[in-house]
Amino acid sequence: MVRRLSERERIEILIMIDYGYRARTQLEFCRLFNNKYPNREPITRSTVSKIAQKFLKVGHARDQPRRLQENPHLPTRQVAANNGIVQSSVLKYLKLYKWHPYKVVLVQELNEDDLDL
Repeated sequence: MVRRLSERERIEILIMIDYGYRARTQLEFCRLFNNKYPNREPITRSTVSKIAQKFLKVGHARDQPRRLQENPHLPTRQVAANNGIVQSSVLKYLKLYKWHPYKVVLVQELNEDDLDL
């Protein structure tokens, strides 16, 4: 599982790439960052690009709140996996909005021989 960058790491990325001057290429920056943090999963140029674009768009490096998928037929485990959160968080959101997870269980089957009422 990929560990997300902390807000501090994102701010450091913006500082290290000399954001206002664009003095370094994204590839040069990736090498610098990955050498500075050898124990974390290496970042890519697309990560740097996304952080810079996000900073331009919203003016900060914090995570935006995630939106859960709006498919009522998915199990809570699948919703958690699709959104990168744990199942207990999905259940907390459901409880917060007073929604109830349920599983449809068919216990009887209709046959051709059944009476039409």
